[in-house]
Amino acid sequence: MRTTFTLVALAGIVSLPGVGQSPSSAASRQQTPAPTSNLSPAARRESRDPLLDLPELPQGEVTLIGGTVTSLDEIMNRMVVQPFGSKQKMKVAFDTRTVFFQDGKAISYKDIREGQRIYVDTMLNGTTVFAKKIWIQISADNGIGRGQIVDYDPEHQTLTVRDELSNQPIKMNLTSTTMMKRGQEHASPADLVPGTLVSLSFGPQRELREVTLLAKPGTTFVFAGRITYLDLSRKIVAIDNQTDRTKYDVSIEAIAPSIARKLHEGEQVTISAVFDGNRYSARNVELPSANAPQDQ
Repeated sequence: MRTTFTLVALAGIVSLPGVGQSPSSAASRQQTPAPTSNLSPAARRESRDPLLDLPELPQGEVTLIGGTVTSLDEIMNRMVVQPFGSKQKMKVAFDTRTVFFQDGKAISYKDIREGQRIYVDTMLNGTTVFAKKIWIQISADNGIGRGQIVDYDPEHQTLTVRDELSNQPIKMNLTSTTMMKRGQEHASPADLVPGTLVSLSFGPQRELREVTLLAKPGTTFVFAGRITYLDLSRKIVAIDNQTDRTKYDVSIEAIAPSIARKLHEGEQVTISAVFDGNRYSARNVELPSANAPQDQ
């Protein structure tokens, strides 16, 4: 897992946790791009005009990208986006299948302007990077997100987290009403250890409304699911965890080569890993064909 912070600074927009999740169904229901938007997928396919309507988008992995619109071509339905923290620019296509949001409401593509900061749910449509959903960022100081603690100043009650997209530290302020929790349990400022992964809810003045501790350095986690990516040269495996339906990158450096060679993409495994503040490091791998875990 990439242990960085994704700050979804979209006033009124619901959580985009991690890797390209969509807004809530309530926000989605506000879109009215087509009269068939409330129909089931099967009904939409039946009502689609093969001559006039665009085909449905292929099923594929969606990636969240945040950046600035550097150019916009409304005739060809495409834009150029420069991702935050990167000098590279990306061409992104859109059409009537793309849904646009601002302040939690569906809007028109005509509301997009050059120079705006946006977040885009992207996918490959053939060889083209296509935008399924686009959120216009209005306020950088109001929203929700996930991230990693860089520092906590108890004297000034200031929490510093790192933004994944801009790679810049952002300071938040704790107040007497800030709620802190770890799972279903209450947490305290003493738990705000550097390296801890957190999810945050904050207000217009960057006052923290809620802090949820997700992973503290030294914590052991058990991931069970399908291997979606494997790189034995880098000793990295990605697993689609069944519990929260989230993909995690796990280092297998501590796993014996004889065990690592038995891993294959698409295989179901159970991995026990320790979060060290930078990554998840596997300590134990259980294969479905094995009768017992292979301890190291």
